[in-house]
Amino acid sequence: MAKYYLESGDYEKAKLYYEKLYDKKQSSDNYKGLLLVYKEIGDYKEAEKLIKRYEKKSGSNTIFIDLGDIYEAQGEFDEAKKAYRKAISELPKSQGMVIRTANEFIRLNKLDMAMETYQAGKKLLDGRYPFSYEIAGLYGTMGDKERMISEYLDLLEYNEAYQQTIQNALNRSISFEDDEEGVEMLRTELLRRVQKSPDSVIYAEMLIWLFLQDKDFNSAFVQLKALDKRLGEDGRRLLQLAGLCSNNEAFGVAEKSYRYIAEKGKSNPYYSYARTGMLKSRFEVLRREFPPDTTALRELKGEYETTLEELGVNGETIGLMRQKAILEAYYLGELEAANLTLNEALETNVPSESLRAEIKLELAEILIAKNYIWDASLLCSQVDKDFKNDVLGSKAKFLNAKISYYSGDFEWAQAQLDILKGGTSRLISNDAIELSLLITDNLNLDTIRDPMLMFARADLLTVQRDFIGANKTLDSLSEQYPSHSLNDEILMLKARMAENEYRYEEAIAIYEKVLADHYFDITADNALFRSAELHEEKLGQPTKAAELYKQLMMDFPGSLYVVESRKRFRNIRGDDPNTDTPRKIEEEF
Repeated sequence: MAKYYLESGDYEKAKLYYEKLYDKKQSSDNYKGLLLVYKEIGDYKEAEKLIKRYEKKSGSNTIFIDLGDIYEAQGEFDEAKKAYRKAISELPKSQGMVIRTANEFIRLNKLDMAMETYQAGKKLLDGRYPFSYEIAGLYGTMGDKERMISEYLDLLEYNEAYQQTIQNALNRSISFEDDEEGVEMLRTELLRRVQKSPDSVIYAEMLIWLFLQDKDFNSAFVQLKALDKRLGEDGRRLLQLAGLCSNNEAFGVAEKSYRYIAEKGKSNPYYSYARTGMLKSRFEVLRREFPPDTTALRELKGEYETTLEELGVNGETIGLMRQKAILEAYYLGELEAANLTLNEALETNVPSESLRAEIKLELAEILIAKNYIWDASLLCSQVDKDFKNDVLGSKAKFLNAKISYYSGDFEWAQAQLDILKGGTSRLISNDAIELSLLITDNLNLDTIRDPMLMFARADLLTVQRDFIGANKTLDSLSEQYPSHSLNDEILMLKARMAENEYRYEEAIAIYEKVLADHYFDITADNALFRSAELHEEKLGQPTKAAELYKQLMMDFPGSLYVVESRKRFRNIRGDDPNTDTPRKIEEEF
């Protein structure tokens, strides 16, 4: 009841209950409650009496902070200062009591007195504990980042085991996304300490941590390489950096990290990981170049072959073989070579049946590109049968539905797509919905099927990278059926071919035509999303991309692309992924 009336602001009733409680039991809670009540109702004389009575019982130096607070409430500032000083002068040689005393001052927003408490505590404990962590936090509250950083780092000199604790505290105190000044202060102080103590590993590690927080992976690589050489390590830290860089699509630095480890030689425990990681990172770098460097890609294929010869074709190198097949099929146009690579992978001791199924599906796509349609369908059926209630089974079913669509068996394709539309995999479900809409929107069983057959054939030719044949087929379709509902789909397929040939500006122009001429058709949101993606990923125009993502969310709220558009829009705008609050909002947004 006492707490209820106190929290309700009915201090007179609270006083009655707390006085009874305190008479019965002079506990800390009852004392604090009654003191607060006296202060709120302005009964300072009773408050002083209470404090002096409780002082005899508690023997705690913090009682003088309560007394100083009551003096200050009455305007007796000199007396208040004396009381506060007494609280500090009577500090016991106890780490816990020093922190408790400082916290009492912080509660009253007397940060300078809290700082004096910690400084006095340092002298009392004579080096047994420096209070650097608490002082740093206090400097952070006071807005003095430079001293805060210095105190946190001083704690490392006391005990390096605090490294993780300090990193967590700095992460809370400095926003590595927005606080450029704070990040620069930390960088400057760490560099100063590294130069002052060149043999100290801990400051080098903290500097590397800072670079990683700031996503300055190249600087982290330089520091880690120097640390690895100094300590004579085996490259374990560089291996971790390479993985982190790959996750953040910093493939250039990942490649350098893997290469450094590989150059240590075959006796290094991470040699095979480094060799495979180096090739994968190199491939990721080259596949993102525009236009593609065919010479470099062919050289990379040679490196794959050399590495496979060195490490052997086995279960551990299947990942390399799959990458090599993708390189051959989709970047060098060597479908037969990719076919042989994947078949060779299937003949090895594949570590798991699910991995074998993935390779089969990759092989099926290459067989489609080679025009071995029914061989591809057979592989898909095998995977569908073996993984009926799995995502792999859904992928196989969808690929088989596409094969039926390419072959003109639209009814069978539609039946498979209807099953997949409610699947657990959102990506497969969305693809199934999109292909299903294409069929149902453009195929009317009461009319001729030739336009849809021609379009499906052109779609297959696109997959087979016969862009000349596909364009001829689409042009014939447009000439023969100029008013057909497929006109928007024809434009979309032409845009996709332009993308495949790296003609991104042309592809965007076609997508803009789809929006202009077919705004109310099912392809409009798709065209808007693809255009936004190209502006963001290929043309390096994030502001324009953000405008298009926003337009899609506003104009097509029911689109399958709304969720992804919102995520990409927020990422470009700089929103904190853990909240709905933008970090930086540019004027154009």
